[in-house]
Amino acid sequence: MTKLSDPGPPIPVKRRGVKPMERLAEKLALRAKEQALTQTNEREALRHQIAEAYKSLAEMSERLKAADLANGRLKMYRPQYGGNFSCPICWVERGTVRMLHPEEEPNPAYCCKACGFNELNDQ
Repeated sequence: MTKLSDPGPPIPVKRRGVKPMERLAEKLALRAKEQALTQTNEREALRHQIAEAYKSLAEMSERLKAADLANGRLKMYRPQYGGNFSCPICWVERGTVRMLHPEEEPNPAYCCKACGFNELNDQ
């Protein structure tokens, strides 16, 4: 039962020489075009999302690799080479020896120019 405010299904408009099946075919073709346009507009957004997902996956893979190697690198870490100190972060995360540089301003501290490690800020 329909409500009084419900107009019900649209009344088909009869066009001369056009059969109901042809009208349905036209309507379906129009709907297919609309759907194709929607999908086309969404395509670039999806490509961007996929590229971001691959980038995120690559970053996570690098972090996992570093985590897998961290304990082995810790065993080989040398905090001092002669009179110079080496960055613990660069060694454990990347396996690279980077020397810490003394900075006087605002407080005397040793800092790494490669990763930003600062021995005063390190907790």
